Parts: sequence; structure tokens; C-alpha cells
Amino acid sequence: MTLGALTETSRSPATRRHQGSDAQTKRPGISARRGASRLSGLTGAGPDGPALICFHHPPRPLHIPWLDEIRQHGEENLAAIIERHPRVAAILCGHAHTPAATTFAGRPLLVAPGVVSTIKLPWEHPDVDYDLPPAIAFHILDDGNITTHYRVVP
Repeated sequence: MTLGALTETSRSPATRRHQGSDAQTKRPGISARRGASRLSGLTGAGPDGPALICFHHPPRPLHIPWLDEIRQHGEENLAAIIERHPRVAAILCGHAHTPAATTFAGRPLLVAPGVVSTIKLPWEHPDVDYDLPPAIAFHILDDGNITTHYRVVP
């Protein structure tokens, strides 16, 4: 689920930029009102147990400068929502085309690898590698804990 209106403004994979608007920050990213309404099911009637929140763009920097420019912004709004909901076991996202793991709002933030290309770290060249094999992530939820296994697809 993406909580910001984003539109692509460049076709170059290594220089792709997105624009959007957030009613409160005027930057791409999360609107607290929109986010709260979309995530309200975390406390409403429904199945008990852990919940995963999934986004296209990561809500925190991954230390790849041009990629960090197009991440979700307004992350303080999303963090406040997540912190109120103990059922959230993890946040999952993609778009980065690089497997990564970090934390956000005290929860695991797991980034999916690329299936067409891999974005390299700033000291690796070239910036985008189309020759590396695709990869996937398997997420296992067990008693509210998440374990993720990354695999290359032959």
C-alpha cells in the first residue's frame, strides 16, 4: 500500500525521480489522515494476530543517494501510526531493487530484492546492474516474529 500520490518524471533507471504531494508536507510521502484511515483495520474488527504493512517505496533512507530522494517522506506520520498498533510485526517494501534490512518505528523494515535489475551501493559501479540474477524474499511469521530468507532465482 502506498500512501502518497507518486508519478514518474524520468524514464532513466539510474536517475528516476518521483513527485507527489502530501497535504501537510508538500513532499512525496505519507498523509497522516490518509494513513490513519487506511491503517484503521489494525484496531477494528477483524482477525487477531500479527499484521504486515506493505509499501512500494521505503519510508527511511537506504543510503543510496538517488534512491533516497524518492523514498516516502512524512515518515513521522507513519511512525506515529505504527507505534500505536502493537499488531504490526514488520513493514515490507520494494522499489529499491536491492535486498536490505533495517528498522522503522521499532519494527523490522525488510526491502525486497530486484527481479529485473539490482541497484548497487554508492561505492559499487555501475549504479544499476541488469546482469545479476533476479531474487525474491520469503517471509515467515511465527508467533508475531518475522524471519526473512532471500533467494536468487536461477
